[in-house]
Amino acid sequence: MLITRLLSDVVSGKLQTTNKAVILYGARQLGKTTLSKLIIDKLGYRALSINADQEKYIEVLPSRDLNKLQSLVHGYELLFIDEAQRVPNIGNKLKTITDEIPDLKLLVTGSSSLNRADKIQQR
Repeated sequence: MLITRLLSDVVSGKLQTTNKAVILYGARQLGKTTLSKLIIDKLGYRALSINADQEKYIEVLPSRDLNKLQSLVHGYELLFIDEAQRVPNIGNKLKTITDEIPDLKLLVTGSSSLNRADKIQQR
């Protein structure tokens, strides 16, 4: 439980102090989603939780239409994207969100493939 608390405190702090995406990645079944949901509950942000496996988000997330994305997140303070590695060009999408919707907090989880340089580019 100590590791969970330490991670929770670090991630919570980053979400509260940065305008960049906070990304948790790693092997399957490590508890990334569970930890993220605990953090979201703890912080109390109005959050939109998206599982990138859900079909209803397949058109909006990879879209280059900023209006669609803004409509999706309107009224929310935090966007949580789970299984983000499933979104084509997720790195570009996260950059667009942080650049164009700077007040929106981003918490993103995914498999270790999110760490590949062609998926996530550090700014």
